[in-house]
Amino acid sequence: MLSPVAIRDIHASRGERVQGWLAIGETESGPLRVPLVIVNGNEDGPRLCLTAGVHATEYAPIEAVMRLVHTVKPSQLRGAIIAVPVTNMRMFESRTGFTSPLDGLNLNKIAPGRPDGSISEILADVMLREVIGAAEFHIDFHAGDVGEELYPFAGYSLTGRRDLDRKGEALARAFTPLLISLSTPDSAIPPFAGSLNYAATRNGVVSILAEAGGNATLEEDDVRVHVEGARNVMRHLGMIDGQHGPNGHRVAARDRIVVRATRAGLLRLTARIGDEINAGDELGEIRDVFGDVVERVCATGSGIVGLIWAHKVVNTGDPILRYWITDPA
Repeated sequence: MLSPVAIRDIHASRGERVQGWLAIGETESGPLRVPLVIVNGNEDGPRLCLTAGVHATEYAPIEAVMRLVHTVKPSQLRGAIIAVPVTNMRMFESRTGFTSPLDGLNLNKIAPGRPDGSISEILADVMLREVIGAAEFHIDFHAGDVGEELYPFAGYSLTGRRDLDRKGEALARAFTPLLISLSTPDSAIPPFAGSLNYAATRNGVVSILAEAGGNATLEEDDVRVHVEGARNVMRHLGMIDGQHGPNGHRVAARDRIVVRATRAGLLRLTARIGDEINAGDELGEIRDVFGDVVERVCATGSGIVGLIWAHKVVNTGDPILRYWITDPA
């Protein structure tokens, strides 16, 4: 018999879907509350944790987790899903990007947190010990935050433990349509130290970073990348029926390079997310307030455009776009 799944007072017996709130710490208006959904299948299988809204203006991932917990039925599931659709509710309520309005901390830079720290550090600690730590596998869903347009990818932080790393790379390959980011502690590609993914892997959970969407938008194509990616992971793990999508051609990230403005003015980009660029390619132009072209923005190397900052007025040194340098995977 599949054992019940319980996190604090939220219990799901075999064949049940339950939802409730975790209360964390105390604020002047009450505790910080985190929504939790547990879908416990009819048959034995792995436990998979899904988290979104660590950065709570990344809306496509939040919608994807909401959709998954409503469409995956206990009768069709082997194992259990432990899901947090919005991890950082105060950011969600206040429509704040990147950092918590409660203490100014970025939840994805302070893991593993600490039980005697500020409220964001307590939240990170509870998430890792009690929620993510209750599962064997974990997907942390992200997108570009406010002002960031982003190319979809999946990432895993290598630990040096062959058993974990083999499973982590397999999950990233199952999730992503093309780009994989397998990071080491000293690499310039994500996941980075301080993230929930990095901390979870160091605790023995196979945890991947999943990115699609950005700039506070909620586009169906981005939601679909997350939903189908998660379903592919569940198929790969044998949690639901069906063959996961094609697992053929992939590219692996080796580095990321930022292209910056050297002049100030109004930026008009011709490059788009996902474009393959080569050194010297013209990516756009900057005009001063008189309408004169003061800089033609050119690629400094070859790669895939992975992130575009949405600002249209730039100063000297401002980031314009970032491209991935990749190898066949």
